[in-house]
Amino acid sequence: MQRWVSIVVVLLLIVLVLGLLLPAVQQSREGARKSTSKMNLKQIGLAMHNYADAHRCLPSGGVIREDGTPLQGWMTMYLPFMDASADFNRINMQAAWNSPVNRDVTETVRTYYLNPSAQANSTSTGYGLTHYLGNPHLLYRNSSATFEQMENGTAHTWFTGEVAGYFQPWAYPFNWRSLGTRLCDGPESFGYPAWQGGHLLFADGSVSFFSEKTSAVILEKFAAAPPVPTREQIAVPEKRFETGIFYWKQMSLQTEPDRDHTYFAKVLENSDQRPVLIQLFRSNHRELSEEEQQQMHLEDQRTFSVPRLILQISKTTDLQQALKDSPLSEDTNAAQMQVILNRFESLQKQLP
Repeated sequence: MQRWVSIVVVLLLIVLVLGLLLPAVQQSREGARKSTSKMNLKQIGLAMHNYADAHRCLPSGGVIREDGTPLQGWMTMYLPFMDASADFNRINMQAAWNSPVNRDVTETVRTYYLNPSAQANSTSTGYGLTHYLGNPHLLYRNSSATFEQMENGTAHTWFTGEVAGYFQPWAYPFNWRSLGTRLCDGPESFGYPAWQGGHLLFADGSVSFFSEKTSAVILEKFAAAPPVPTREQIAVPEKRFETGIFYWKQMSLQTEPDRDHTYFAKVLENSDQRPVLIQLFRSNHRELSEEEQQQMHLEDQRTFSVPRLILQISKTTDLQQALKDSPLSEDTNAAQMQVILNRFESLQKQLP
């Protein structure tokens, strides 16, 4: 009997120790994630200054054509300064951020644009997210703000910070939001609720943490700091993105080796590893003729070999007809096409 009592006492002590250690471990991990988010903002701050040194101004919050087509956003313009020059060079600047020629780049998840504590990394349609949004007084439609315009000083002019929700794709050309008067006050606010506050990056490159109890007077002063654009310049579309944890997987597809194109498929899977979206891409592997070069825009020439989305497959897609109508049918023999069709049909059955 005494032996069993001793065993129970030891087990109780183990449970007690684990009960004391686990919250400390969790707190330590959360502290590390909080520190990572702060470092992400510092990296963005470094990109901000490097870009300004090169261009003498901040990037446009979003490049919007006269016809209203949204092209590229400020986070895209920072890619060369975030060790992503190769991806930046694959973007067609004259095409919309979500056009077929830009999808392979804009769907990439970029950890330096993510708060590691936030439970979302992608939209349900596959675009990589950002958990940071910018100051609409510095980043807005076709903007080109300068440090000289910051009358309150760069140390008192905020640039970007963590948002509590309603996350957007990092490549979206409307990645700005009003600071508001309270942090952690719903999904439209800034801050991260679990931290009871959030970080703000300032135009001098410094990053500071502000409690959710920060005075509304202080936040209002930050929000009102010049320069002040018009209401039309800071206007954004009324759009909400469905977000969550998603991962892309790539599949190579066998085609005729003597063709000028190669093909691959991308499958978007949710956290349960179930496919939710299937895409077919084509890459060009031939040189443009002189006649073709004369007929094409310089941006189209530069991105000619970049993988281009040619087919998006949903639950209702008529696969056999869609593949027959796609360029893939010209670059495969009957046996290769049947193998590809069988693979896609197997995946399509699993789509929601």
